[in-house]
Amino acid sequence: MKVTVEDVSPVQKRLKVEIPAHRVDEQINQVVNRLKRSVAIPGFRKGRVPRSILEREYGPEIKSEVLQALIEESIGEAIRQSEVTMLLEPQLDSSSEVESGKPFEYSVLMDVEPEVEIPDFRKFELVRPGFQVSDEEVEEQLEALRRQFGSVETVDEPRPLQEGDIAIIDYRAFVDGEEIQELANEDYFVEVGKGNFNETLEKGLIGMEKGEEREIEVTYPEDALNSLVAGKTVKYKVTLKNIQTRNLPELDDEFAERFGIGLKTMDDLKDKVREQILKEKKEAVESVLRNQLFDKLLEGADFPVSERLVEKKLDQMIDNIAGHMQERGVNLEQAGIDEERLREKMRDDAVRQVKTELILDRIADKEKIEIPTKELKKYNDYVDEHYKDMNVDKAQFEAAVFDSVLPKLRAKQTIDFLLKNVIIRDEDGDGKGDEAREPGQDKEGGSENKES
Repeated sequence: MKVTVEDVSPVQKRLKVEIPAHRVDEQINQVVNRLKRSVAIPGFRKGRVPRSILEREYGPEIKSEVLQALIEESIGEAIRQSEVTMLLEPQLDSSSEVESGKPFEYSVLMDVEPEVEIPDFRKFELVRPGFQVSDEEVEEQLEALRRQFGSVETVDEPRPLQEGDIAIIDYRAFVDGEEIQELANEDYFVEVGKGNFNETLEKGLIGMEKGEEREIEVTYPEDALNSLVAGKTVKYKVTLKNIQTRNLPELDDEFAERFGIGLKTMDDLKDKVREQILKEKKEAVESVLRNQLFDKLLEGADFPVSERLVEKKLDQMIDNIAGHMQERGVNLEQAGIDEERLREKMRDDAVRQVKTELILDRIADKEKIEIPTKELKKYNDYVDEHYKDMNVDKAQFEAAVFDSVLPKLRAKQTIDFLLKNVIIRDEDGDGKGDEAREPGQDKEGGSENKES
């Protein structure tokens, strides 16, 4: 077997493989003999069909099976001979015809890591935002809890629709006088003022009476995710069928007791809410620091990335969005989202994520960052407990789990390592947040263990 490698781009190589004629003939003979034992052709006993007849009747199928077998049996060794480290599975690029007595040639494209220069991250300076929890934020959260636990009731008395009401509407959509059937809906619930449907349309509903019809125009931006309305002015013909409102519970001690053991008064609940908001703000601050870190890592990241790697990342991002929507009982199509437009809108973010992951991976290699044994054991235990329930081969299930999980665990370890080795300064400097920290110090100013 002859193997050659040529550069296609800084992030892609072409692997060319030539398989000798005698091996091609062996594979053809194997396929023909297997076919002879299984097919039945009128006028011939099973297993006695002449080879010439088989090749005439099943020629394309024979060649296709031989081609696939030759590639499958040779690709692993060819990649080992090439000494190329790939990021993704190889992609078939070209192949010759399968012919008896002639060598078979094919080529695959291999996506490889670009040259990545690791920045001097120990000189990075990040700024930790200050934060505090206001009484107004606590009250807003309590109001949100009231809405969550309130009951929905139909408004019986005749009155116009108000902001905060739930409107039950039928609507049809027209562009330049032509109806767009895909946008029509009946008995659709809109919580007016939330902006979950469309802010302009929701404002246009305010003041409608039950049974009233109204035309509301909405102009969509060119980059709207729904290709049916992008860059167009849509005239909605809306009928208000019913009005509902939320009956909110009183904020009293009885309400507070709903939220867990130890909560007996509204003051207890307010303290609990304040504690939760504080926790969320601390997590938000950590997210800000991570994003600052990523920005710093990417400042000099002028290197190309594999288009297939970007597409794979986009697939993951789209799947995440579709999964969240599925939890709410809708899919992308039902939500009026054009997947191609969504992919294009998210492409820059996908490239950013791919570059960040490549840099983190290179830093992890250089700094010899390893995943803690206890984390690995947790996922090994998960495989042992669940592979039988999934009715799959244990090795395959283990490979799927670890391919999905291990890169994320290693990236997290690397980010934690980096945040311990950069300079973090307090934004306000008034002592409300953590004090400035130099590399190698923990939050109390002591020495941190840099072992990962």
